[in-house]
Amino acid sequence: MSGTVEAHAEGAPDRRFANADLLPAETGEFRWRWWDFAAIWVCVSWSLASLMLSGMPGQDRFTWPQTLLICGVAQFVVLLPSFLVEHAGDRYGVPFAVFARSAFGVRGAALPALLRFASACVFFGFQADLGVQGIQLLTGGLGEYDGDSFFNPAYLVFLALQLWIITKGPNGLRRFADLAAPVLIVGLVVAFLWASAHGTGPVLPEPARPIGWGADFWLAAAPALASATALFAAVGLTVPDLVHLGSSGRRAEGTGRRLGVGLLLPVLMTGILLYTMALMSLSAYGTDGYSGSLTVHALSDMPGGSVVAAAMLIVATLCGNLGLNLVSAGYDLSSTAPSVLGFRGAAVLAALAGTAVAWWARSSSDYEVLSWASLAEGFFGTVSGILAVEYWIVRRTRLRPADLYRAGGPYWYTGGWNWRAVVAFAAGGVLAVGGSPEGTGADGPLLPFLAPLDDFGWLVGLVVAGGLYAVLTLRARSARAGD
Repeated sequence: MSGTVEAHAEGAPDRRFANADLLPAETGEFRWRWWDFAAIWVCVSWSLASLMLSGMPGQDRFTWPQTLLICGVAQFVVLLPSFLVEHAGDRYGVPFAVFARSAFGVRGAALPALLRFASACVFFGFQADLGVQGIQLLTGGLGEYDGDSFFNPAYLVFLALQLWIITKGPNGLRRFADLAAPVLIVGLVVAFLWASAHGTGPVLPEPARPIGWGADFWLAAAPALASATALFAAVGLTVPDLVHLGSSGRRAEGTGRRLGVGLLLPVLMTGILLYTMALMSLSAYGTDGYSGSLTVHALSDMPGGSVVAAAMLIVATLCGNLGLNLVSAGYDLSSTAPSVLGFRGAAVLAALAGTAVAWWARSSSDYEVLSWASLAEGFFGTVSGILAVEYWIVRRTRLRPADLYRAGGPYWYTGGWNWRAVVAFAAGGVLAVGGSPEGTGADGPLLPFLAPLDDFGWLVGLVVAGGLYAVLTLRARSARAGD
């Protein structure tokens, strides 16, 4: 990718903090259109839908309208601050890791960037299992994992496909997504028509013990909403990395694009959630497992069904895993050492790191790494809160992009770090994850008195970190004005 910051301000960027991939995406060559985003969202939604349903507490008691309501509210809660943050990516054409410098400092932005990088790497390695399952369907069980093998041939094939696409840069992902989405949509239609004709269940789920719309529902909905919100946490911070590729620099055009892109994901997600519930009900699959397993089950008796299911698994997982995990990981790692790593090299390293972690976890039967990654995601709400306050309240949407790439400017703070953002990040993070037992290696949370906040960690982190950052920053500004 190429771009220039001189269009925004005079002076060349410091090569210690900039490379061609991190500079604002301003040229038409890299302009993503709404249908490019829609293609990725289709694949992402398909990957997330059954995960959301299977992990939702009390899901077997909710009617389908109740489930859609809970998931819709969860999307709104997460995507609203994401929409606030992505405004900067679209308006100024910078990826998340560069935009974070406005609040955390040119050097301090490495803190949220590396946290997101670590989480993305882990989930990249494990999410690839869906694509591996597709390759095994096509090849009759190539590299069937037996619990002891370190090298899995099917995994290596799928890893090679992912590296081939990502080494072509973000535009390689865009071109592949434009091909993958139609394949997935055709597969979704085929699976639904087959399940409708041969399924044994109702079109939509009918719980044996419906909970109704009284007080019991609202009590049960709270932990279900928290679970759905946590699943969307990583998605919310990934959106800015993709949206900046569609940057126009024109306010009116950018507003229209942000509204379009911002609405595409929840609309597509809601539709595919409804589809997934219908497929689960028609095929009597239940609510356990991944979208891939559901699709394989639904098409198991259809002639050629394994080929259809394999195609869906491979293209959707390639597109979703790269779009959700590897793009963000590539930008994040590159931003910490721009003079050494460009986007493509950083993305390759992220893919290899995620693969190594996944293989190690499987070979040692130690899946605690997934808990640690989930724990890291608990901090994402704190990052969203801080960035939203910085951009909308402190800066009032006015940035000086050139200064995001050099020392000594308004985003340098003290030695490249903004201590106020770090304090807010730490305070919000402790409250968000301190009551969680995940990743502690113990029977309970590290801070048991915070356990009641565990289900709502993302929201707690968002409010506490954002509020504290606003207080610290605005008080400092008032003090300077009074001098």
